[in-house]
Amino acid sequence: MKVVIIGGGAAGMSAASRVKRLRRDVDVVVLEGSNMVSHAPCGIPYYLEGLFDNYDLLMHYTPDYFRNVRGINVRLNEAVVEVGQNYVKTNKGNSFDWDYLVLATGAIPITPSIPVRGDHVFMVHHPAEAMRLRDALYSVSTIGIIGTGYVGLEVAEALRFRGKDVVMIGRSGYPLRKSLDEDIGNIVKDELIKYGVKLRLNEKILEIDSQGDKQVIITDGGKYMVDAVILATGIRPNIELARQLNLRIGETGAVWVNEYMRTSIDSIYAAGDIAETKNLITSKPYWHPFGTTANKMGFVAGSNIVGKPMIFPGVVGTSMTRFMNLYIASTGLTTQEAVRYGFKVRSAVITARTKARYYPGGGYVTIKLIIDERNMRLVGAQVLGDDGSYVLGKIDTLAALMVKGAAVEDLFMSDLAYLPAVTQVWDPLIIVARQFLRD
Repeated sequence: MKVVIIGGGAAGMSAASRVKRLRRDVDVVVLEGSNMVSHAPCGIPYYLEGLFDNYDLLMHYTPDYFRNVRGINVRLNEAVVEVGQNYVKTNKGNSFDWDYLVLATGAIPITPSIPVRGDHVFMVHHPAEAMRLRDALYSVSTIGIIGTGYVGLEVAEALRFRGKDVVMIGRSGYPLRKSLDEDIGNIVKDELIKYGVKLRLNEKILEIDSQGDKQVIITDGGKYMVDAVILATGIRPNIELARQLNLRIGETGAVWVNEYMRTSIDSIYAAGDIAETKNLITSKPYWHPFGTTANKMGFVAGSNIVGKPMIFPGVVGTSMTRFMNLYIASTGLTTQEAVRYGFKVRSAVITARTKARYYPGGGYVTIKLIIDERNMRLVGAQVLGDDGSYVLGKIDTLAALMVKGAAVEDLFMSDLAYLPAVTQVWDPLIIVARQFLRD
């Protein structure tokens, strides 16, 4: 049996590894258009910040590891240019037959439909481009970031850490609008301002021009002269090859798959940022382009290809980031999303200490919990704090409960650990749940 996998990122290498784990006799070929596999795009901002200098660390495992240890035929710098029933052709003139095909082509950056001129306009997307990007940004002083999402925040931190002047421009009124409600987003906004990021919100980009060795960002609210521009305006599924195969495209614009990661053609699977999934809170189609989801999708696809049935049930949409000393996490729906999907929304916000009052040190955590008042089910949460492990623990607990459809009383009755050095006897999660149980 021959399995060809297009794309050597998280989903692709997880699928390849799973197939070889279960069936060593299967011929597995991974075709990757760049010089990296098992790459970690989330590490790019930290590489830009200078937290590490070894470019190879942006790969979890090397190509030779997959070849020599796992027996996978990894082919680098070999992009697929044509795909059809039972064959693919690459830019190197090679052709590969397949019995099963896995599309793991990921996502590609969204380019704003505006005039863009100049040589110092960049995107933060693939680790293969990270070295060139770092060299370019280290040599300039003032950088404009277009976009206030995860990438924009993390790159802003990296550049401020390097002493760069940063102007961040966004259409929304506060950062991370897709993940946070306004009251929580405003806390993030204050943190950005505190650390010297020049925020220009509620402004629409009209044009990026060049003037000598400078770039000029023109919005409906002003003009900003910078040395370089980073476009952090989002991503979309890379479905070009899926269209060649006439695969069904889902409501989100990603490839439709069933719970086995199988596409509308039985012998073709899709996994990772190219694939649509289900939101477990709304039961609606959903797109969640994160490495954690991609790894599991690839694992499930690989299992099913070799006859070990496994399903990917969906996600609740959990994510986390950081700006300087503020860790930011969310899961489930924002208030606006919950209302749009017809939930009867009720929310509560608390701020609590992270340790017992008498224990030295510690900080504070802010938790917003959103429920459906009709059945008291948890539908969303947002957590901010200065301790990354603490914030991670809280959001992961909430996400695990939401996956199982838990109600607020389930959260209140959760048997959580207590130690004065690491939390309060009334855990902040229990405190926020209690707000809904007062009557």
